[in-house]
Amino acid sequence: MKEKMLDFVGKVVFLTGGGGQIGAKTEELFLRQRAKVVSTDIDFPPLDDRVDFDANPLKLALDVTNKQGVQQLISQTVENCGRIDIVVNAAGILNIKPFLEISEQDWDRTFAVNVKGMFFVCQEALKQMIEQKAGCFVNFASISGKVGGVLAGADYSASKAAVICLTKSLAKVGAPHGIRANSVAPGAVYSPMLDLYYRDHAEEMKGFEEKHPLGRFGRADEVASTVLFLASDQASYITGACVDINGGTLMD
Repeated sequence: MKEKMLDFVGKVVFLTGGGGQIGAKTEELFLRQRAKVVSTDIDFPPLDDRVDFDANPLKLALDVTNKQGVQQLISQTVENCGRIDIVVNAAGILNIKPFLEISEQDWDRTFAVNVKGMFFVCQEALKQMIEQKAGCFVNFASISGKVGGVLAGADYSASKAAVICLTKSLAKVGAPHGIRANSVAPGAVYSPMLDLYYRDHAEEMKGFEEKHPLGRFGRADEVASTVLFLASDQASYITGACVDINGGTLMD
């Protein structure tokens, strides 16, 4: 049997949240493996008539909560690239407010981006993948979606639990068409956001890193490498899974 490798030559990757640290690293690793990457983020330049779809990576603005915008960009990607092989949903927002301080607006905004926006992307891309009879989704959940929060608020934790279940539902729908869907659940990852939290909660965070079984937090490239594995042919029999990336903090 021929050994399967991480080969993404000719594959078209649609990435949300490409402007974040982990999203950017995921984009970088896919490019190293010679994939075509359409990288989106709400802070990227807006789509216009001069967009060069031959650019790699192609960086375009996308508000995932705008259903019409999602439909338009995925349609243009298929029209110009011919297909979508892999969707990575890394777009998301984090709220760390205490339980009693979370407003209705906070809750609705977190779910709009982290769950509804992801659903819009998955639903639209799935239509194309069913036509192709092939495709793969990797959705970003979090350890917070399994344990009810680590540093995050209840709205964020609940939204990431919803991502895990959304992905399982997607896996069941896609399986008869040769389409896989998995999620990843990162724990604490070295980042400017984590540094900021440490600064503002220094006393509370004492010893937090050392309590991890591996004695450290994760790196963005470690999360991105797991995403690439799940998107590759090496993971061809994995679907509906949620892969923990937390240094042993949670073992389930």
